[in-house]
Amino acid sequence: MNLIIRFKFQIIFLIAILTRVFALYFYRDIEVANEWGIILLNLEQYKILSVHSIQGVPVPNIFMPPLYPLFLYAVKIVFTNTEIFLWVIQFIQILFALISIYLTHKILLEFFSEKLSFIGTLIFTIFPLNIYAVSQISSVTMQILLLNFFLLSVLRLLKKLDYKYIFMFSISSGLLMLLRGEFFIFVILSIIYLYLKQKKLIKMIIIFLITIIVVSPYLYRNYNVFGVITITKSGGYNLLKGNHPNTKVEGTPMFLKISEVIPEVKTKLDELIQKGPSDKYDLLQDKILLDQAVKFIKADPLKYVKLYFQKFLSFMFIDINANYANYYSPMHLMPKLFLGITTLIGVILSFNLRINASNFISLYYFANIGLFSIFFILPRYSLSLLTIQVILSLFIIKKLKPDL
Repeated sequence: MNLIIRFKFQIIFLIAILTRVFALYFYRDIEVANEWGIILLNLEQYKILSVHSIQGVPVPNIFMPPLYPLFLYAVKIVFTNTEIFLWVIQFIQILFALISIYLTHKILLEFFSEKLSFIGTLIFTIFPLNIYAVSQISSVTMQILLLNFFLLSVLRLLKKLDYKYIFMFSISSGLLMLLRGEFFIFVILSIIYLYLKQKKLIKMIIIFLITIIVVSPYLYRNYNVFGVITITKSGGYNLLKGNHPNTKVEGTPMFLKISEVIPEVKTKLDELIQKGPSDKYDLLQDKILLDQAVKFIKADPLKYVKLYFQKFLSFMFIDINANYANYYSPMHLMPKLFLGITTLIGVILSFNLRINASNFISLYYFANIGLFSIFFILPRYSLSLLTIQVILSLFIIKKLKPDL
């Protein structure tokens, strides 16, 4: 790394640190709230991964993915004081963010010149929602870090099936599945895409097996407890949250108050609770919620098809009916809208009829939007696609100034 490049990185990292310390000072979470707090408390008190308690007894969790709460718990074992613990988590998340910035630059170099890659890295670094994320007790900063490892490995594997990147792909894929249960869909799509490009079946099988090994302890745990081979079972909850008569694009908050928001499920949930603590409570509850979501959708399919496209466009651009605090702040809304527009233009400019890196990026982008629009769209979801959006947006500059 020459002196000029090193100096540029130092400037970017300085900006990254200062802006994120600023975010901590003004916006940091001062407690572990909602489901993260419940799981952490149950791990501390009962040594069990549990997000629901029945008659005061925590029951095994299959509702939330395990990686982030286990990360919180591991840090809490060392730093037992709550205030210190929170600061440590947030500073670790700043470290995650700095590594993500470095990986973003490496990813951009797969497509662009050094100069254009630094422009993209700077955009990634100063994007307001990305700065804000480190201040929250949320898995999104860890998710971006792992996604960047995943994306870099895919791009390198599209060139050559090097075992270094096979391991990087497999390990990051496994960890992402433990962080976001639905990520297995993107792992499968990526393996298929790699096979179409490289035509190496044995190495694809190796990738698949290593990924399975990474997640196998938790798969075994869930099979042993619930009798199913899966990371999470929350499709019913998520589908119902985003598909009921009064829902919006961002869904309806209903954690631990489902029957208040959706009265139609109250009787069945009450009957389930009255049976007392059960290891399969999460599984049975999700089945009740899934059945109700399907009933709503079948009763008025056109309403939910229309809502699906509203979610799709809200994910790509902005949600015109958002309820989240500060969503309409110009510091959040303008960069998000601008990046959404430039991403779409970049997709159009980079499209071709080949199995290559740029088309993989576009496919991954639309696959994410298409999947999550089935359920609901929270403002932070778009942050997981920030690296992708920066890549696609830079194709505009590359098209306009090929020599840059």
